[in-house]
Formats: sequence, C-alpha cells, structure tokens
Amino acid sequence: MATAPLRTKLYWDFGTAYDLFLSLHVLHEPDIFGLKASWAAGVRSRIPSEHRQTLELMRNIMSMPHYFVHNLPQPKSAETLLDALMKMPTGMRLPALYFRGNSPKELREILHNCSARAKWTRAEKNVIVESFRMNNHEAHQTVLEQLHYAWSHREEYGEALLAALKSYFDNFFAEEEQRILPVLKQGLSHAQMRSGSLPLAAMLEELSSGVRYRDLEQINGIHLAPSFWGAPLLFYDELDNDEMLMLFPARPETMAIIPGEIVPDALLNGLKALSDSTRLRILRYLTHCPQTAAQLSRALRLRPPTVAHHLMGLRMAGVVQVIISHEGDRQYATRFEGFDTIQDLLYHFVHGD
Repeated sequence: MATAPLRTKLYWDFGTAYDLFLSLHVLHEPDIFGLKASWAAGVRSRIPSEHRQTLELMRNIMSMPHYFVHNLPQPKSAETLLDALMKMPTGMRLPALYFRGNSPKELREILHNCSARAKWTRAEKNVIVESFRMNNHEAHQTVLEQLHYAWSHREEYGEALLAALKSYFDNFFAEEEQRILPVLKQGLSHAQMRSGSLPLAAMLEELSSGVRYRDLEQINGIHLAPSFWGAPLLFYDELDNDEMLMLFPARPETMAIIPGEIVPDALLNGLKALSDSTRLRILRYLTHCPQTAAQLSRALRLRPPTVAHHLMGLRMAGVVQVIISHEGDRQYATRFEGFDTIQDLLYHFVHGD
C-alpha cells in the first residue's frame, strides 16, 4: 500500500488561457451560470458560423483542456496557447487537447486507430463511454458519432479547430483578456496572502465558497490558478504524479461577468436560489446533516436530475457546502456564510456602496 504524503505541496499557477476555455463553456451554458442568455448569444454571434460549429463540436466531445494549458510555457496567455497549437502538426492538435497524462492506454489506442472506414465495436464504445462517465459527462449516440468524426478526420479537424480558436480570440477574447487580467492578478495575490494564515483545506474552502476536500493528504500536490469566468465554481483536473490542478474563483462577488453591468451576478444568483420553494426545502433538509444527491432524491421524492439542477443553483448562490472524498463521492450541507454574503451584497447594492 502506498504511503500517504506527510504534507500536500502547494504550487501557484497563472494563465489567461484557462479563461479562454472557461469563457467558451460559460457562453454556451449561460443559464447555469446566471448569465443573460441574450448577451451570451450576442457574443457567440460575433464568431462566423463555421467556426461556431467547430467550437460547439469541441465542447461536445471533450472536457476543457486544462491539462494542456497547465503544461504551456509562461505566460500562459491566449497567444501562447494559439502559438503552441500553430507550431504543432495539424493531426496532433486534437490529441494534445484531448488527452491528459492519466488517460488510459486503451482509450488512446482506440481513438488513435479511429478510421472513417470502420465503426467502433461495442467494446470500444464501452471504453469511451466509461471515459466520459469518469469526467462527469454523458456520451450519447450523437456525441459518439461526433467524436468518431473528429478523430477519423483529425488532420482536417485540427486545422478547423485552430482557425476557430483564433476567430474566438480575434472577435471576443483578445479584448476580454485585457479586462480580466488585473482581476486575476489581484485574485492570485489575495489567495497567496491567505495561504500564509490558513491551513490548506480551510483556504481552499474559503476560496471556493464551500468546497471541502476530506482527504487532501492523498494528493501529492495542488496547483492553484485563478479564474474569472469560472466563478463562483471551483474547476479541477488531474495532473501527473497524483497532483491536481484547481482553478479557484477570482472574480469579486461585487462584480458581474458582463462589462458595465452594475448588478453583481452573485446577488442575482443568491436571490434566485432563495426564491424557489424546492431549494428552500433542500436547504432546510441539509441543515440537519450532510447528504448525497441520491439521499436527497429519496428523502424529498424528487427525480435525480431535478435534485442535480437545484443543487447547482444553490452552489452558484454559495449557500451549499460540497464535501468531496478522494474517490470523488460528494455530500452536501447548508452553508450559512452564504446567507450573510447575499444579505451584505443586497444591502450595499441598494445603498449604492
């Protein structure tokens, strides 16, 4: 049996390239993040149709490539990302973005051997579906067909993918990158300051507004990087050598994603969450003891997708704590600090502070 490390090492990372992919994710899922759908659609419409389709395909078939960004040289900017992809053979771009260091050998072989002349066997599909499940994604038939197309045409898709990312950068992210850069720097500085006065687990819980890791000692190292577009959620990815990358929210609670918007997203998400009777029932139930989503579903007689939807809304509002084991199991509990935050945001907004 492997011996657990005496102390999890903490590393700091920084790069706006993380937010390039996070912003794409949020712009395609505006309802989840409390973003105005019309504004998100307006940003997407700036990108030519053929490039939009390429980016949507990328989102469907793969997780955000944090592992690839993590291994870029500094500065991990959007230009650094695009330059690295441009220098890469076209057929290598999809594999570089798709795989992580811990991607199973069997999965790599199946995808690398993918051909337009042959369909996947049932056994091969099962391997792919399991890889999606491990990353909390669903691989239905349409996704499998899209994945097969991309990998069987990876030279063509690699060319289209670089062009689409360049188009997104030129039409939106180049300007956005300059707007969020000082916020990210400030967020990193604040996190580094807090690391000097709090234990690692407590600091992570504070930065993430309620994510608690039970078995941090099982992780050799944690690489922390700030994100603007991912707020208020904590995004993470497995690295090599039992290390983990965590993208912590660095956007202030008083700031909205949309430039010039004066009403903070955190305030709107909080008021929305607390105005729903089902979510209030969930909070009341979670006050007694932490529960899994399955336990909540049984206790409240709600369908699992309904519970997942409401838990996400409560998480966006910062009023539930998420307790994660080393195996990835999750429990939820009411987070009372979130109520205080919503009240403070409302008070200061109404008073024009």
